[in-house]
Amino acid sequence: MTFLIVLGLFWWMAPAKPDPTQCDILTDSSALIEELATIKESSTVQPDHIPEGTKLIDPQPSPSDKPHEKQKRKILVFLAPKGQKCPPCDQWKDCEMQRFMDADWDVAIFDGAHSYGRTPTFEIESGDKKATRTGYTTLEQAGEAVR
Repeated sequence: MTFLIVLGLFWWMAPAKPDPTQCDILTDSSALIEELATIKESSTVQPDHIPEGTKLIDPQPSPSDKPHEKQKRKILVFLAPKGQKCPPCDQWKDCEMQRFMDADWDVAIFDGAHSYGRTPTFEIESGDKKATRTGYTTLEQAGEAVR
Protein backbone atom coordinates (compact mmCIF):
# COMPACT_ATOMS: atom_id res chain seq x y z
CA MET A 1 0.00 0.00 0.00
CA THR A 2 2.82 2.40 0.85
CA PHE A 3 4.36 1.66 -2.51
CA LEU A 4 1.15 2.73 -4.28
CA ILE A 5 0.99 5.96 -2.28
CA VAL A 6 4.63 6.80 -3.11
CA LEU A 7 4.02 5.94 -6.76
CA GLY A 8 0.90 8.15 -6.78
CA LEU A 9 2.78 11.07 -5.21
CA PHE A 10 5.61 10.68 -7.72
CA TRP A 11 3.16 10.72 -10.63
CA TRP A 12 1.27 13.70 -9.16
CA MET A 13 4.46 15.77 -8.64
CA ALA A 14 6.04 14.96 -12.03
CA PRO A 15 5.99 17.97 -14.38
CA ALA A 16 3.33 17.76 -17.04
CA LYS A 17 4.57 17.52 -20.61
CA PRO A 18 3.37 20.65 -22.41
CA ASP A 19 1.30 20.24 -25.53
CA PRO A 20 3.05 21.52 -28.65
CA THR A 21 1.69 24.78 -29.95
CA GLN A 22 0.80 25.27 -33.57
CA CYS A 23 4.02 27.23 -34.00
CA ASP A 24 6.04 24.26 -32.68
CA ILE A 25 4.35 21.94 -35.14
CA LEU A 26 4.98 24.28 -38.08
CA THR A 27 8.58 24.91 -37.04
CA ASP A 28 9.28 21.19 -36.64
CA SER A 29 7.90 20.34 -40.08
CA SER A 30 9.68 23.33 -41.64
CA ALA A 31 13.00 22.13 -40.23
CA LEU A 32 12.37 18.69 -41.72
CA ILE A 33 11.53 20.20 -45.12
CA GLU A 34 14.70 22.33 -45.04
CA GLU A 35 16.80 19.29 -44.06
CA LEU A 36 15.37 17.26 -46.95
CA ALA A 37 16.05 20.12 -49.37
CA THR A 38 19.66 20.30 -48.16
CA ILE A 39 20.13 16.57 -48.65
CA LYS A 40 18.63 16.78 -52.14
CA GLU A 41 20.89 19.71 -53.10
CA SER A 42 24.03 18.06 -51.73
CA SER A 43 23.57 14.77 -53.53
CA THR A 44 25.39 14.58 -56.83
CA VAL A 45 25.50 11.93 -59.50
CA GLN A 46 28.90 10.26 -59.74
CA PRO A 47 30.00 8.25 -62.79
CA ASP A 48 30.14 4.52 -62.08
CA HIS A 49 33.61 4.11 -63.52
CA ILE A 50 36.32 6.49 -64.62
CA PRO A 51 39.14 4.67 -66.42
CA GLU A 52 42.49 4.92 -64.67
CA GLY A 53 44.68 7.70 -66.02
CA THR A 54 41.72 9.71 -67.33
CA LYS A 55 42.34 13.40 -66.92
CA LEU A 56 39.26 15.31 -65.75
CA ILE A 57 39.05 18.86 -67.07
CA ASP A 58 36.88 21.50 -65.47
CA PRO A 59 34.74 23.11 -68.19
CA GLN A 60 34.48 26.87 -68.35
CA PRO A 61 31.49 28.04 -66.32
CA SER A 62 28.59 29.24 -68.39
CA PRO A 63 27.22 32.75 -67.77
CA SER A 64 24.30 31.23 -65.85
CA ASP A 65 26.78 29.58 -63.44
CA LYS A 66 28.20 32.92 -62.34
CA PRO A 67 27.11 33.96 -58.87
CA HIS A 68 24.47 36.62 -59.14
CA GLU A 69 23.60 39.32 -56.71
CA LYS A 70 21.09 38.19 -54.13
CA GLN A 71 17.64 39.58 -54.93
CA LYS A 72 15.98 41.52 -52.13
CA ARG A 73 12.74 39.81 -51.21
CA LYS A 74 9.72 41.75 -50.02
CA ILE A 75 6.40 40.70 -48.55
CA LEU A 76 3.42 42.97 -47.96
CA VAL A 77 0.98 41.37 -45.54
CA PHE A 78 -2.68 42.40 -45.56
CA LEU A 79 -4.28 41.44 -42.24
CA ALA A 80 -7.81 41.83 -40.97
CA PRO A 81 -8.50 45.45 -40.02
CA LYS A 82 -7.86 46.32 -36.37
CA GLY A 83 -10.73 45.20 -34.16
CA GLN A 84 -11.67 42.24 -36.37
CA LYS A 85 -10.74 38.72 -35.31
CA CYS A 86 -8.56 36.70 -37.66
CA PRO A 87 -6.89 33.66 -36.03
CA PRO A 88 -4.72 32.90 -39.10
CA CYS A 89 -3.53 36.54 -39.12
CA ASP A 90 -2.60 36.37 -35.43
CA GLN A 91 -0.92 33.00 -35.88
CA TRP A 92 1.11 34.31 -38.85
CA LYS A 93 2.33 37.30 -36.84
CA ASP A 94 3.25 35.01 -33.90
CA CYS A 95 4.85 32.17 -35.87
CA GLU A 96 6.07 33.34 -39.27
CA MET A 97 6.78 37.07 -39.26
CA GLN A 98 10.05 36.76 -37.33
CA ARG A 99 11.16 33.90 -39.62
CA PHE A 100 10.77 36.23 -42.64
CA MET A 101 12.72 39.02 -40.94
CA ASP A 102 15.45 36.58 -39.87
CA ALA A 103 15.71 35.43 -43.51
CA ASP A 104 16.32 39.08 -44.52
CA TRP A 105 12.94 39.71 -46.14
CA ASP A 106 11.49 43.23 -46.09
CA VAL A 107 8.20 42.76 -44.22
CA ALA A 108 5.40 45.34 -44.24
CA ILE A 109 2.15 44.82 -42.34
CA PHE A 110 -1.06 46.51 -43.42
CA ASP A 111 -4.00 46.18 -41.03
CA GLY A 112 -6.11 49.09 -42.23
CA ALA A 113 -8.93 49.04 -44.77
CA HIS A 114 -7.95 47.26 -47.98
CA SER A 115 -9.62 45.64 -50.97
CA TYR A 116 -8.76 42.02 -50.14
CA GLY A 117 -11.81 40.07 -48.98
CA ARG A 118 -9.86 37.23 -47.34
CA THR A 119 -7.03 37.63 -44.89
CA PRO A 120 -4.22 37.16 -44.52
CA THR A 121 -3.25 38.00 -48.09
CA PHE A 122 0.38 38.34 -49.15
CA GLU A 123 1.93 40.30 -52.00
CA ILE A 124 5.36 38.72 -52.50
CA GLU A 125 8.20 40.13 -54.59
CA SER A 126 11.68 38.91 -55.43
CA GLY A 127 13.52 40.77 -58.17
CA ASP A 128 11.16 40.97 -61.14
CA LYS A 129 8.94 38.11 -59.94
CA LYS A 130 5.72 38.87 -58.09
CA ALA A 131 3.02 36.67 -56.59
CA THR A 132 -0.10 37.03 -54.46
CA ARG A 133 -1.13 34.35 -51.97
CA THR A 134 -4.20 34.22 -49.76
CA GLY A 135 -4.28 32.29 -46.51
CA TYR A 136 -1.57 31.32 -44.04
CA THR A 137 1.76 31.30 -45.90
CA THR A 138 5.06 29.99 -44.57
CA LEU A 139 8.51 31.32 -45.44
CA GLU A 140 9.10 28.30 -47.68
CA GLN A 141 5.79 28.75 -49.53
CA ALA A 142 6.50 32.44 -50.14
CA GLY A 143 9.96 31.61 -51.50
CA GLU A 144 8.49 29.01 -53.86
CA ALA A 145 5.84 31.47 -55.07
CA VAL A 146 8.52 33.79 -56.51
CA ARG A 147 11.10 31.23 -57.57
